[in-house]
Amino acid sequence: MSDLIGSVANLTGYRDRDLIDSTFVSVLGDWLDPLRLNLYRCVGDGSDLRLLLQAGMEKGQGMVAADPSWTPLEALPQLSSRPQFEQAFAQDEPLLDLPLRDDEGPWLNLFAVWAGPRRFGIIELISEQPLLPVQLRLVSGLLKIYRNQITLLDYSERDSLTGLLNRKTFDEQFLKCIEPTKDDRSLSWWLGVIDIDHFKLVNDNFGHLIGDEVLLLVARLLRSAFRQSEQLYRFGGEEFIVLLRAEHEGEAMLAFEFFREQLAAFSFPQVGTVTASVGFTRVRAMDNASSAVDRGDRAVYHAKKHGRNQVHSHEALLRSDEVLEVDNCGAIELF
Repeated sequence: MSDLIGSVANLTGYRDRDLIDSTFVSVLGDWLDPLRLNLYRCVGDGSDLRLLLQAGMEKGQGMVAADPSWTPLEALPQLSSRPQFEQAFAQDEPLLDLPLRDDEGPWLNLFAVWAGPRRFGIIELISEQPLLPVQLRLVSGLLKIYRNQITLLDYSERDSLTGLLNRKTFDEQFLKCIEPTKDDRSLSWWLGVIDIDHFKLVNDNFGHLIGDEVLLLVARLLRSAFRQSEQLYRFGGEEFIVLLRAEHEGEAMLAFEFFREQLAAFSFPQVGTVTASVGFTRVRAMDNASSAVDRGDRAVYHAKKHGRNQVHSHEALLRSDEVLEVDNCGAIELF
């Protein structure tokens, strides 16, 4: 029992979502000894949800590699292609003791995972024998702790108005972008700064309630324009940050141009047309968060100065001598 309490203490001590996921799977696996145990997140549009493996383990192999967060949606299995998963995701009660081959097992058990009102995942547990009542109570108890932990993380990581990730989370997550990885070395991280044009006039002319509605709708357009693997942040006021992976500058430009066009074409209630100026830059190996954002900001400033409603790459502006390089990569942030 003391080992279980210690494992739960470790689970509740983490503030990193990946660590929480892998620890949760590890604790369940240690106490249930399943043939296979996987934690999936359901990602994508509501009409086409896909299964992204967050953490998993197999008997005799231990923990298995999770799907990278930037895996293209089309490469992930559809939730609808697995009817039992789809059924479990839609209901509160788990699906238990489903025979995979015959009446002798092994047995498939599926549990929906949610945080607050938001359903976001499924646990797949394959056991040699049907789960005993004491094992079900263990799974139920650990699930409640896991859900509570994710709910607390959502509350602390997200902007209260838009539901996007907040600035504090950006500062914490940025370091992961410069960590070396063996996966998709051809892909680079790109940081985009998006600043709504003339947003002060929206507040002055229509009031702050309408201004908040504009921010909510911009956040919705961001979610629809970028893929699930892109990281979207409200940086403060009318400024947003996007972290995405792309092979080259042109591919990143296409992604940011697509959002700019979608935003400019959208009719905002009472306000009408709203545009944004966008600057983006490649994340460098020795970057810190402020240096990358500074380069994006300088590209945004260039867009504002030259008519707004534009997308500019900091690297392209360097090549054309329209901005100067400021080498503050790796600088120590004191304040």
